[in-house]
Amino acid sequence: MIDEKFFLRLPKFFKNKIKIYPPLVKEVVENEDFGQYIFLLTITQEELEDEFINKKNIDSNENIPTPFEFLLATSYQDKRIEKIAKDAFYFFLKTPVTFMYDIKKILIGNIEDVAKEITSVEDLNKLTFIDEEDYFDFQNAIREALGSKAMEPPDPDEDPRVKRIKAKARYRDKIKAKKGMGISFSTTLVSICCMGIGITPLNIGELSYASVGYIMRMYQEKEKYELDINSILAGADSKKIKPKYWIRNLDD
Repeated sequence: MIDEKFFLRLPKFFKNKIKIYPPLVKEVVENEDFGQYIFLLTITQEELEDEFINKKNIDSNENIPTPFEFLLATSYQDKRIEKIAKDAFYFFLKTPVTFMYDIKKILIGNIEDVAKEITSVEDLNKLTFIDEEDYFDFQNAIREALGSKAMEPPDPDEDPRVKRIKAKARYRDKIKAKKGMGISFSTTLVSICCMGIGITPLNIGELSYASVGYIMRMYQEKEKYELDINSILAGADSKKIKPKYWIRNLDD
């Protein structure tokens, strides 16, 4: 289920040092770079493998960067991407970051401001970084702030045949997405405004983005439960219709 803090649009600490702020619906809608933010901050190792193996004809996983390496490398090579990446961090952290390419770390905070606070060697321990070791968990924290499920780390010893099957499944999912499977985000927002729960076009922008999908799913479960109950009361075969109470953890 969704984290209650992210549902209520409250920030949550990552590793007890970094606050992650769940975006509001209006912040997502008004930001034209939101899709690029998500791509840069949540791309998975499997997606990179698909990209490099299928499109760049690389036949060895050893040559494929990790998501953290990919972020730093593309930002270093292209200042436009670097700006978008830094904006993405600011979007979720509400503080600037500095990419320290030489030591492969991301410093949380503007380096000029941080430097003013360093007066001794001991102060260096106060610096907050994100590095390769932290980045997978950081990506999951961003996913959860968006209402998405956390990912499992890739298995380095996974059978190549299983990896190929999963890669084909991801490809099919992308094809379905391009064909417009599922309802659009705008349709979802309109639907929530029609639920009679006090959400209107005037205030829906104040919802956390993470809450939208869960509100929709819970409401659909409520509708299905009520429809099943009414069908049984109207004489439908109770052996074929099994109402499932709608107040439950949907991910269980």
